[in-house]
Amino acid sequence: MDRFRKLVFGVLQILGIVCLAFASPARLSGTNWFLFVVIISFIATAIWSFVYLLSIREAINFPINWVLTEFFNTLLLTVLYTVAFIVQLLTWSKPYQSYYKNTNITAGVFGIINAAMYGTGVYLIFNDWKNSKTASTVQQQ
Repeated sequence: MDRFRKLVFGVLQILGIVCLAFASPARLSGTNWFLFVVIISFIATAIWSFVYLLSIREAINFPINWVLTEFFNTLLLTVLYTVAFIVQLLTWSKPYQSYYKNTNITAGVFGIINAAMYGTGVYLIFNDWKNSKTASTVQQQ
């Protein structure tokens, strides 16, 4: 499962870079919010990538439920991305002409794809947490 997570984190990083490329420069205030969410998500995903890449979970013996922590982080990023792509698309769908309109709408569409990827991550991490909880309950009995 860790290999799969590394792959998903890599895809999320690439999609984040694509969103940044299409939405930059921020010409309207909605794009500022969109770029803020993309950058925060990019940084959080990079941190989780290093946690798995460097095996920090196994090296640190803190009483942290890593799977549940990752679940809430991914859930928060999913909600933020969902709000951000809605704001981005609503901001740029107004009927005026701009040279940057098409690229910013494309950024919003890639935001939808990224939100769907984070949502899939929430589902998979929840199943992982539920299975690990069941396995630990069976071990204790």
